[in-house]
Amino acid sequence: MAIRVLYCGDTQAETLITAKGMDTFIHNYYRDSASVLREALSPRPGIALTHMPADKIRAEFPMTPEEFAKWDVIILSDVGYNNFALLPGNRERKVPMGPDRIGNFRKWVEGGGGLIMAGGYTTFSGIEGKGIWGGTPIEAVLPVTCDRGNDDRIEVPEGAQLDVLSSDHPILKGVAFDKERIILGYNKVFPKPDSKILMTVRDDVFMAVAEFGKGRSIAYTTDPVYHWCGNLHEWANYGLLWERMAKWAAREI
Repeated sequence: MAIRVLYCGDTQAETLITAKGMDTFIHNYYRDSASVLREALSPRPGIALTHMPADKIRAEFPMTPEEFAKWDVIILSDVGYNNFALLPGNRERKVPMGPDRIGNFRKWVEGGGGLIMAGGYTTFSGIEGKGIWGGTPIEAVLPVTCDRGNDDRIEVPEGAQLDVLSSDHPILKGVAFDKERIILGYNKVFPKPDSKILMTVRDDVFMAVAEFGKGRSIAYTTDPVYHWCGNLHEWANYGLLWERMAKWAAREI
């Protein structure tokens, strides 16, 4: 049976104002960077991937234990905590507005779910601290802590190589790693005492793993899509790496 993976984020709507002297023009764009990871992971054996764009999360992300039970692994990439914590608009002004989505999310992990948080401008702490995942119940089931309220981005426009520390771990075992691949940025996070660091970048955490109750989680501190991923997504084993991550998180390997 295929692992049911819910991949959330990596999309954005952009508004560009162009000024040409006294004349201005407004352009609206929708950027679907998630296609990079979808194309890498969707064809992998044993993976059933569903993508949820960032603008759909607030209304459509699971809320109840029954809804979380439909998934084996959840990937969060470049999408902030507010999208999950603030429930959909309630014109009837019901109090409470809905179920404890965040509490149920944490219980889903502890009950056997697999969580992967990937880096970006609005995951971990993020740009200007706007990701605000630090100090939340979800941080409690991550292998790392986040510097809440502070900008945790490390920009490396000249490129940074990755170092493998645990080549015998099931995620990395037998995966031929291309050292010519570089990333252009990442979130600086701090490993918890019980986590295992599998890879580093400039001596900071790149990939760390941990177990919480019956569940597992992975911190992957760069963005799996443009621009921070640099040329890593062109690596022949990129899809295999993400397949292994999903299967480890689901306790399949």
